[in-house]
Amino acid sequence: MKLTVTLGVATLGAAAVLALATVGAAQADYPERSIGVMIPFSAGGGTDVPGRFFAAEMEKILDTDFVVSNVTGAGGTIGATQLSKAKPDGYSLGFMPVGTTTTQPHLRKTSYNADSWEPICLVAQGPLFVTVLDDSPIKTIDDLIAKAKSDKVVTGGPPPGSLPHIAQAAVALAYDVKFNYIPHEGINEVAKSMLGGRVDMAIWFSDAKARFGLRPLAVLDSKRSAEFPDVPTMAELGKPVESFVWFGFFAPAGTPEAIVTKLSDACDIAANSDSFRDNMKKAKRQVRYMPRDEFAKFFAQQYEQNGNLLRDAGLIK
Repeated sequence: MKLTVTLGVATLGAAAVLALATVGAAQADYPERSIGVMIPFSAGGGTDVPGRFFAAEMEKILDTDFVVSNVTGAGGTIGATQLSKAKPDGYSLGFMPVGTTTTQPHLRKTSYNADSWEPICLVAQGPLFVTVLDDSPIKTIDDLIAKAKSDKVVTGGPPPGSLPHIAQAAVALAYDVKFNYIPHEGINEVAKSMLGGRVDMAIWFSDAKARFGLRPLAVLDSKRSAEFPDVPTMAELGKPVESFVWFGFFAPAGTPEAIVTKLSDACDIAANSDSFRDNMKKAKRQVRYMPRDEFAKFFAQQYEQNGNLLRDAGLIK
């Protein structure tokens, strides 16, 4: 009897060792097929542009196809929800912004939260600008606020909970005025509404000027933009409102450590490559690389901080 138990344990141990060895070998061979990258906003939008640049670099480094899919809707939460439920095997990844990952869970009570992800790396970051159409009669922030006090200013941007949405609310709060915010699926749709006269102002990246002819009135940063040195900061205008949108690379929670490490190592090379930085510069986007451990801490801090910001702004209880 004792012998049987001993043999049974020995056999079980061998099977476990064999299974672990098989898993280890599979992870060592990763990737063995194409990798899906989910971007939770429309093609050509603020998240899609850096996401596709980044996916192209990762393809070269890991020598496999990175198949980008745009899963839109509900401020990015539809795509993020799908990704959070995907098999954590390294073949379903996401390129997602701060709003989708750190504000929407607080606003919408999503099925995913801060613990749903393995943060791999931070890839890009950029300050937001208060913008109007190039030929708008609104020439300065003072003009904008005067119109808001005497009339109705309509602002547009991504769905509620996005950083542009929160940023415009913060600007309105700083000046004690109200803006009428109209949600859109992406900046392309916002620009069309502005051209059609339905929206007066939008908060977006610096590329809004080159892509859509939107003129910046102020930058939501502590320092002026090198690209628009004549545009004042909100702090210079006496209202120190700052807002940055960042973009990170994520895997679903539970993705094996060896795979996350391999992706993280590749991310380091991709985000610092000359070709990626050149493409981002041409698109007027700022690269901000943050390695895995640093990004994980930053992400946790952002999740908590943005929840508090939403409560302070009265957007959630």
